[in-house]
Amino acid sequence: MAVFLVCLTVSMGILNSGFAQMTVMGGTTVKVDSATTLNSTQNIVLGGTLNVQGTLILKKNLVNQNTGPNSLGNGAIVLSGSVNQTVSGQNVIQDLAVNNLAGIKIVGNTQVNGVFTLTNGLVSLGSSNLLLGPTASISGTPSATKMVVVTGSGELRKEFTSAGSFTFPVGDSTSTADFSPVTITYNTGTFDAGNYTGVNLVDDKYTGTDISYLTRYWKVTSSGVTNFTSDANFQYVLTDVVGTEGNIYCTKVLPLPWITFNGANTISHQIDAHGLTSFGTFTGNLGNGPTPPGIRSLQDKTISGLPVTCADATQTLIIAGNSTYYHVLADGNATHIAGQNILYYPGTKVDLGGYMLGKISTSFCSPPNPIVAPVIAGNINHGVQDMMSNSFFKIYPNPTPGKFTLELKGDFTAGQVHVEIFGVLGDKILSKDMQIDRKQEFSLADKPVGVYMIHVTSGLNSETEKIIKR
Repeated sequence: MAVFLVCLTVSMGILNSGFAQMTVMGGTTVKVDSATTLNSTQNIVLGGTLNVQGTLILKKNLVNQNTGPNSLGNGAIVLSGSVNQTVSGQNVIQDLAVNNLAGIKIVGNTQVNGVFTLTNGLVSLGSSNLLLGPTASISGTPSATKMVVVTGSGELRKEFTSAGSFTFPVGDSTSTADFSPVTITYNTGTFDAGNYTGVNLVDDKYTGTDISYLTRYWKVTSSGVTNFTSDANFQYVLTDVVGTEGNIYCTKVLPLPWITFNGANTISHQIDAHGLTSFGTFTGNLGNGPTPPGIRSLQDKTISGLPVTCADATQTLIIAGNSTYYHVLADGNATHIAGQNILYYPGTKVDLGGYMLGKISTSFCSPPNPIVAPVIAGNINHGVQDMMSNSFFKIYPNPTPGKFTLELKGDFTAGQVHVEIFGVLGDKILSKDMQIDRKQEFSLADKPVGVYMIHVTSGLNSETEKIIKR
């Protein structure tokens, strides 16, 4: 049986098609030449190939029945119907424009490699994904009337070729249409071919948030992006706020444990987290209150003037790290209180004349109640160690550029004290006994930048502290 391949080329400048439906059978190619516009007022059903080099204006549905990803050419497709339109199948489109107040529904995964123009109307993904290729860009002015609705399991995804920033024009139409875009900025990273970063959201309270919180949460995923540091910014609408907006902080709620980042910007109605090395689910939750959050991360902050800046956490405070900074200026005064740990990472800096104190306590910042002398000009963890009554040694400076001093605080004789230093992966890099001196200098000058553990034993006493090589 002979098989005939049919190629239909449309090259008539502007063609208005009033047919009931165009069905492109398998083995058939319909080509729209460059500088040519085809207006289709009815459905287009693809079993074969549609090669758009010019412009295809669709008033109804695009039904792609091909089983694999199917390129529709290097031209532009414009969705400008007056009733809700559906784009189904696995479509690879160069330029896609949306100008339909009745809305667009994506069924099946669609990829846009060029310009994605949002003129009018909502693009609803449901359980499907919309991927913006590595050179894709957004055109138009996204808003509550022109955006991508991502309240199902589907995601708006973007492929990155290198470090950079992209704003996902997403929102919901649960009761009213709310525009709540997400900006992801990669500061560093390795980007494999075919990578993506994806976003969807839920217009509801996240379980466990309370008192002051947002009735909205965002899920951010990534694939094929490794060894990265990233910043994330989430915009909400004022009707999302329950309680006091000024007490709401960006909170990563999944994966556990919850981590509280920066406070809400009550002018632009945004929350953000900096220095991320992984993604998850983010929302806004109480960050200032009688009971602080369990884990708080302080990032990209400059402390200056009065009053004293106080930050607390019931378990752990994380200061700077992952390419972020925490800078106390000469007139700045910062207090840090945690129930268990205070971790000062590279990026922490105190100018001469500036003050920063830290303490392990269950008396938190409301009101501040400092009980130890401030740390001055860079001796960051020295003050933290001094205030721990059960500590029998201290290490300084911490962080260190290489050399540091270990000083005993109790009554010890030679041979009683044994020191071990471990790398971040648990590898032992030093083991020695302290001599008669109560102070001894050690060096990490030949070791890579990172966190090391100092383990000191004396009789029945044993204690481990962290030191940071920067």
